[in-house]
Amino acid sequence: MEFAVEVAGIFAVFVLLMCTWGVLVPTRMSAFATRWANQKGLWVAAALRLTFGIALWFAAPASHAPLFLQILGIVTILAGVSLPMVGVGRFKALIEWGMERSPIVVRVWCLFGIALGGAILWALMPAAS
Repeated sequence: MEFAVEVAGIFAVFVLLMCTWGVLVPTRMSAFATRWANQKGLWVAAALRLTFGIALWFAAPASHAPLFLQILGIVTILAGVSLPMVGVGRFKALIEWGMERSPIVVRVWCLFGIALGGAILWALMPAAS
């Protein structure tokens, strides 16, 4: 599905940009994330995860790594479905815990995010026939 590839690609670029921001300026990225630690942020995060997961699932068959994208899609969908069950209090506590980490820890996590975003973009490229 071409539309799913485009949507998943947009999400992957977003992950790359956010994580690059986190590597360059971890304190500002942390402050941005903390602003979403509320009910609205919980539902936005759940909706984004569901959308990204579904896009990954439908984009997988035409990709370089269909199994990788399908597994990542399922995990992302499950995260989106389960996030509202966590509740706002725990969601807020989780964000605050992550943002209390040292800038070095935030940078390392963001480097993993950059690698994941790059892997997704590579996988979304059409498979050679």
